[in-house]
Amino acid sequence: MSKSTLSCCLVVKNEQDNISKCLSCINLLADEIIIVDTGSTDGTRISVNRWIDKYKAHSGVKYIEVGNKFHDADGDFNFGAAKTFAFQNATKDYVMWLDATDRVTDQRKAKIQFLKETSKNKNVYFTMPTELTEDFAFIRSRIGPRDKSIMDGRIHEYMKFTSGEMTKIFIPVPIKNYKKERDLGRNIRQLLKEWDENPSARIAFYIGLTYRELNKLEESITWFRKRIYNFEFKDEFSEEYFKALESIAEMIIIAKNDSDSTMDLYDLANEMIQKEPNRYEGYYYMGKYLYRTQKYNEAIQQFRKYTKCKRPSSYKLWLNPKLYTGKAILNAIEECKTALKYSEVLQPDEILDYNQSRSTYKRGNTQY
Repeated sequence: MSKSTLSCCLVVKNEQDNISKCLSCINLLADEIIIVDTGSTDGTRISVNRWIDKYKAHSGVKYIEVGNKFHDADGDFNFGAAKTFAFQNATKDYVMWLDATDRVTDQRKAKIQFLKETSKNKNVYFTMPTELTEDFAFIRSRIGPRDKSIMDGRIHEYMKFTSGEMTKIFIPVPIKNYKKERDLGRNIRQLLKEWDENPSARIAFYIGLTYRELNKLEESITWFRKRIYNFEFKDEFSEEYFKALESIAEMIIIAKNDSDSTMDLYDLANEMIQKEPNRYEGYYYMGKYLYRTQKYNEAIQQFRKYTKCKRPSSYKLWLNPKLYTGKAILNAIEECKTALKYSEVLQPDEILDYNQSRSTYKRGNTQY
């Protein structure tokens, strides 16, 4: 079986400060690099040419300028369509997508596993962890057969495949992303457009997530509920479904303290436990429900169940990283113990007013 080849594909605009570092982290991994420039006005092309000269990669890099080809009438950009276009201009067996702010942390290791797995089976695709911070990483499909791979979605686009069953292979090489800031206003506008065009569970999730980042909690809860209750549960995006449950629970704790939201918290926690009995989250939020209903001993029992749970993978879409180090749970246990210890309201000592002419205090058991 012949050795498989790989095209690394980037869609860029005004990335003169990032593009060289990105190219240098794939120069050994890639047999071909496709760069689609969507209207740079800075020195992106100059930076690429300098990198090409430095590494003598003139035959291995294809630079395509497309201007506003993938922008709509409002000027919003279709990331999925542009990346699919990059795939279509590749010539190797497999394609991999990257952003200019991505850095493959160990391209030699990734290359070795890619070649090893494709030597045994050509009908495979590869996932890798995208690491946004030390505490926040999640798995994304990154490499697939060129003739079957497309990128779906205007924004928060993802790799999917047009035909046939394929074997998924995980490459444990983090891709660190160094994007400094995101335009949340643009993101929500794009997501709502995509919802109008093709409503889906995944888009509902990302709309809810973006509203949460914008601190619009009521809107966020509404969209997470749409994701949970308007669509059938699918294993393909099981983590996103679970995180929608957790996000609502977290926002209820932050924003609400009424009887209806308390029962919602119970229902959400119960569903998390039923779906993933070996994960921490459900027991944590069940404990929060019991704490809110002043059942402190029962809450402690729920919180302590985390010690029997399977420790989560390093690469998951965690909402609250402190939960998985045990800190949040231990703090919650201490809150319960404090509530049990001081079950009665403490009254301040009697305050004696020794200078009645000047003081506003009066004799008696007064709060101060």
